[in-house]
Amino acid sequence: MVILLALATSHSEALSGLQDELGRDPANMASSYVPIDSWVYPAFELLAAKGLMQSAFFDLRPWTRLDCARLVEEAEALAEDQHISDDTTGTLHSLRQEFVLELARRTGDRNAELKVESMYQRSTSIAGKPLTDGYHFAETLVNNDGRPFGQGTNLYSGIVMRATAGPFAAYLRTEAQRVSLASAPNAQTLQQIAVADFTPAGAAGPVSGFFRSRLLDANVSFAFKNNQFTFGQQTLWWGPAGSGATLFTNNAEPVNMLRYDRLRPIELPGFPRLLGPIRGQFLVGRLAGAQYVHTAETTFGTPGSALGNQPWIHGEKITFEPTPNFQFGVSRTVLFAGKGAPLTTSTFLRSMFSTGNASEQKDPGDRRSAFDAQYRIPRLRHCLTGYFDGFTDDEPFPLLYPSRSAWLSGFMYRCVPGLPHVTVRAEGLLSPQRSLFPGYYYFNVHYLSGYTNNRQLLGSWIGREAQGEQIWTTWQITPRSSVELSGRSMNASSDFLHGGSLRDLRATAELALGAEWQLHVEDQVEQWHFPQLQAQTQHNNEVTLQLSYRPSGHGK
Repeated sequence: MVILLALATSHSEALSGLQDELGRDPANMASSYVPIDSWVYPAFELLAAKGLMQSAFFDLRPWTRLDCARLVEEAEALAEDQHISDDTTGTLHSLRQEFVLELARRTGDRNAELKVESMYQRSTSIAGKPLTDGYHFAETLVNNDGRPFGQGTNLYSGIVMRATAGPFAAYLRTEAQRVSLASAPNAQTLQQIAVADFTPAGAAGPVSGFFRSRLLDANVSFAFKNNQFTFGQQTLWWGPAGSGATLFTNNAEPVNMLRYDRLRPIELPGFPRLLGPIRGQFLVGRLAGAQYVHTAETTFGTPGSALGNQPWIHGEKITFEPTPNFQFGVSRTVLFAGKGAPLTTSTFLRSMFSTGNASEQKDPGDRRSAFDAQYRIPRLRHCLTGYFDGFTDDEPFPLLYPSRSAWLSGFMYRCVPGLPHVTVRAEGLLSPQRSLFPGYYYFNVHYLSGYTNNRQLLGSWIGREAQGEQIWTTWQITPRSSVELSGRSMNASSDFLHGGSLRDLRATAELALGAEWQLHVEDQVEQWHFPQLQAQTQHNNEVTLQLSYRPSGHGK
């Protein structure tokens, strides 16, 4: 991938003819994506709440850097007709500085770059036993790019690079990981896991206790007329919530996929124009780490070993904006092919278009559909946003089957009296009990390793049968600096692996140390009790420090 990054720029002169043929139109320029956990997304949310942004789709992330530059231009144009506060002016200034190169390309500069985006050293120390298996129980650390962890000190050293050359782009994020060993379940617990998953032996949880080099996001892109195709390992976030999304989050490692992304919103002619601007993403990829599959009346697999023929996944999401204050999206994902069901045109088309159910060779796949919406409340447009996200397993649409669907709902409030820089966010999560069998959500009787990638849930941390809450209070000091206090709770159903509970409290500080350095500090205390794992209530304390260096040079 490093070679690809270098070649993308070393051949930029040769590609200039192609770029000139396409024109220096930003619609024909490829661009790398901004990481899910970047400070720019909260900054854009603030501008949108103030009415300075009307074409940002927050349930379809990540965004490309060029699209972020377009949104900066949109916000600045809308700000010309309004009286804006000094804080808003500062936010716009910070975003303009972040995307200064992309803004120049939108006004005629060539799209050619090779740049080290950042380098970082991260240390996560955990005193006490953490939870590491979110598919069966819960996880102490969630939405963390699928990084493995264990009791003790865990070290991660990373470098991020990006390159562009006309309609082509490349992105690389790689880490060296030294991970402490996490305790494994005992034989009795593994037997109960096997019963819950319908497997001959209990599946192993996420791996730990190693030193390795790991590619996270690593992909190449091609863009044409505001359409971008990206191939490689990618992270997605398909929802408006802060705790995650029901179908795609960064809770698991990035998925290897080919993805189509409509970058610029479009409007359909005629009556569908009432739906407003539309954006969509479509993908097909392959998962990793699945240990078990049931096919031809036989269960294949070995605990701790990945199947040689892993399941495939395709997904589609379309989001509509009927008004500047209301957005809604529909999405679905399907697991198909893999062991016992070879990848063919027939298996792909059956997974794409079949509406019925079948078994064995005619199985249409493991289907999930979701619906999400967000709305800025009238008379409180600048202050209050409400949203929800729901999905259902093997049903056509969650709104038609509310009692058979898992739900996530919440709000964001930005106008705390006397505290203008404070935002309060709260969410409730529910994956309810189903009569078919315990642990129904994110599970499938064919794909027994469920909706996971490398043994970690792709969807919400609420898991297979539980209810929970999460709340955040954030003080935004500057666009790149903040202090946050958050709490999370979870109660798993006693019908699934004897249930359990989790409570944690976290303090986080994001501090910009000048233009090039960023410090991330977090301290979390947690109490959990899952009787299938430990008879007594357990406590742990997690401390993470990350120092990042982001060169401010303009690259080559």
